[in-house]
Amino acid sequence: MQNNDNLISPTWEVLDLVSHHLDPQSLAIASCVSKTWCTCFSSDHLWDPLCTTHFPSLSTVGAATLPRCRLYGLGYTAALRRQPKQPRKPRLALHRLLFVVSVRLPGGVVEVVSPCGEMRQDPHGLFRFNIEVAEEREWTAEELKAVKVTWTIVERGWKAVFTVAEDTGGNLSSAVDGFFSKELPSPGCCSSTMSSGLVADIRFGLKAQDDDSSRVSRIEKVSVGVMNALNWRHVSVDDGLLYLEHFLHV
Repeated sequence: MQNNDNLISPTWEVLDLVSHHLDPQSLAIASCVSKTWCTCFSSDHLWDPLCTTHFPSLSTVGAATLPRCRLYGLGYTAALRRQPKQPRKPRLALHRLLFVVSVRLPGGVVEVVSPCGEMRQDPHGLFRFNIEVAEEREWTAEELKAVKVTWTIVERGWKAVFTVAEDTGGNLSSAVDGFFSKELPSPGCCSSTMSSGLVADIRFGLKAQDDDSSRVSRIEKVSVGVMNALNWRHVSVDDGLLYLEHFLHV
């Protein structure tokens, strides 16, 4: 076996010749071998065409201030951060949540309290739930015009409470499904002026009297969910739980 002390490092010309056949990752690895290799494989004349090809906007801005290998590294790191990441699984579980929906009208209050695990869940895994309402009271069209709705989520054992939507006003006078929407607050990592991009969605299934269109026999069900304001579609159960963690697990 040959002694390492007797090994002769390749000449500068050989290193430079080889460097033109290496990709950016190999160049970066080779530059860590020794000071000589670092000087050779970090040379601007090697990294300049790579920067111009892959990150032309950075090449223009940082041309006079940063070594080209450093500039390429910054651009590469920024590109990696833009790639979608596998979201983590939520620590919050559906079966530990209690949904409380309060419907306040001039003639009375309808309050629905239901464990999330007992509600009818969406078959497509979306954060949308249907709650059956046992209330038999009838409401006039005028009363429904002044309805106010509050949706609160409670973690079992009253460990934490989060009001998803409060005093959401609307009009349920038509004998079809009425609905409300309320923009959700930012999870707290940004300022209060930043939008979360999410909306609380509350819908009511209304049963009309056949003989009197001015009255509604009862509210048959309440559907609650969280929607993405960009595409107006409900988010997944995991995404909904991850959002709620910011408020229930502080």
